[in-house]
Amino acid sequence: MAVEAALVTPFFIMLLVGIIEFGMFFKDYLSVASAVRAGVRTASAEPRMSTYAQDAVNSVMAEGSAFNRGQVQQLWVYKANAANKFPSGASSFADCTTCVKFTWNGTSFAPTYSNWAAADQKACAKSATNTAGPDRVGVYMRVRHSAFTKFVFTNITIEESAVLSFEPKPSTQTCQP
Repeated sequence: MAVEAALVTPFFIMLLVGIIEFGMFFKDYLSVASAVRAGVRTASAEPRMSTYAQDAVNSVMAEGSAFNRGQVQQLWVYKANAANKFPSGASSFADCTTCVKFTWNGTSFAPTYSNWAAADQKACAKSATNTAGPDRVGVYMRVRHSAFTKFVFTNITIEESAVLSFEPKPSTQTCQP
């Protein structure tokens, strides 16, 4: 009986550690995904408002309380392509040119790059004269998840993005540059 226990116990301990590690990873992944969706919902509801990007990031932080903010490697609010989730004019998340990038400074997220002013956003409803419709806004976040025990892995990168169209503004208000 002791021999069988000696042979089986390491396997069960390894299985238990794996369950704990991946459980912690999935907790962080779900928190990041939920936070990104909250941020894009906020940004899409504030077209042509000067605080749209900061408000989106504030929503990300309010919703994403389960992950370590110091582990955030990238946080962008960006103009998305019409056809996919990537930044305007790009086919990946290697970089963005029409966006606002944020960096964690130890207490909050501060903008470090801004090339998408609210006044440059198009938020007119689709019509016969405006077949393109409103711009699409996205939120992208890359977070490094550090392992709890480092027995199974040391760290994993979590990348998540979400895209929505801006809510159209009435034609009686300024809805395009």
